[in-house]
Amino acid sequence: MRLKIAQGRLYDPAQGWDGEVGDLYIEGERIVAPLAEVDLVIDAQGQLVLAGGIDLRGQVATYGLNMLRLWGWLPSPREIGELYAGLGYTHVHEPFLTLYTAKYVHRELAALPIVDTSASLAVNLRDLDKWLKSPEQLGEVEQNIQFLVKQTRALNVRIIEPYVRFRQDYYAHRNIATENLLELLTRLAQGQNSTLTLEASPELLRQPLPDPPAFHLAALGPALTEAELVQAALNHLDQGGSADLGLMQPAGYESWPNLPVQINMGFFRPLDLCPSPSQDAALRALELALQYQGANLAFSGAGPLLAPVSGYARMFSWLTDPSARLQDWGAELGDRAYSLADWINMTRTLPARLLGFRDRGHLGIGARADLAIYDLPKNTDKIDLSQYLGRCRTLLKAGNLVIDNFNLINPEIARATYYLQTGGEASPWLGEMCQYRSFRLENLWVHDHLGGDWVGVQ
Repeated sequence: MRLKIAQGRLYDPAQGWDGEVGDLYIEGERIVAPLAEVDLVIDAQGQLVLAGGIDLRGQVATYGLNMLRLWGWLPSPREIGELYAGLGYTHVHEPFLTLYTAKYVHRELAALPIVDTSASLAVNLRDLDKWLKSPEQLGEVEQNIQFLVKQTRALNVRIIEPYVRFRQDYYAHRNIATENLLELLTRLAQGQNSTLTLEASPELLRQPLPDPPAFHLAALGPALTEAELVQAALNHLDQGGSADLGLMQPAGYESWPNLPVQINMGFFRPLDLCPSPSQDAALRALELALQYQGANLAFSGAGPLLAPVSGYARMFSWLTDPSARLQDWGAELGDRAYSLADWINMTRTLPARLLGFRDRGHLGIGARADLAIYDLPKNTDKIDLSQYLGRCRTLLKAGNLVIDNFNLINPEIARATYYLQTGGEASPWLGEMCQYRSFRLENLWVHDHLGGDWVGVQ
């Protein structure tokens, strides 16, 4: 199928387009140079045309979320996929896949319609304590982590706890302080020539990072428990590091479930799926977003209850419209208003780069034709984006129409799960690490029949 998107207002920071009127051509699933003949013309005159959105931290398949669905607190996978499509998103990244939960997570991701998916392997550094304390074995640590990423079909690595601690006193000699571990993680990131994701925490923000550009700090919002931590996060960004916001709705914005659902994922602390909302931390996350002026901060929510996908459009308006902040927060919080280019960078361009998708998040020739088209008024200064960007008129995924004239016409569009082909092989100590477990390591690996369709990236 050859398509022409005619006379749209093109926005793409990567191409330097800021509303220029022009045409886009699509052949198959790619954006191509102008074609002499096309099969279909989509009239986008006066409409906003941009790349499909990418949720860098869409917590949609974490182990335990089905319990919240049983209580009626979360939408079904089908509803989630349709919500993302309606917003103009085409890819969702799950942050919490572990060795124990990889098969479950991939089954849950495969149940999401329309959107493509991927996941981070959350590594438990306590499993690596002895090897991390031996600098000469750091190369083997890197090798085995890459092997685990390959076998669990994850896209990248996420460190939930940047320290090693044991509850039992007789393991105290194997603990590793955050300061020491960050030095080791810096060497790992530099050795892989890639950015390493660290889940933000107050302890982490208080600790200077040896090489900020080597790290991405995830979900800043819940970590901003004290006012001075906002400046610490800004320092990280100003020094070349990246982060995502982890925005939260104001406490009391919606009724809150009193459900103490905590999941033991093998870490020092359980993962709390129903964290108590913090009005102060939520406000600080928004203040941080309004203070930062650079291009290294991505949009994200703090989780399915603190920031449901159904509330994303309203969160967008907090960034672009002081009156929306006044209405929801009772304060204008300054007159900063994100431009469309700012918002596109944080929801498209930067997430694509951080996930390693060179053909996503932009409108250049050769990019995959994931396009979202929105109605938009001629004057875009300080508009309420929730009124327009909360619902796309047209959505194309790999050159195929998914939404046309606001109607979902192709809910069974092909979707895939993306994973990193590392080529890593296990070293002998990986077997030693697992010898005391009650199952065979190979029972954890994710195979073709689980989830999919699979797309390996390098």
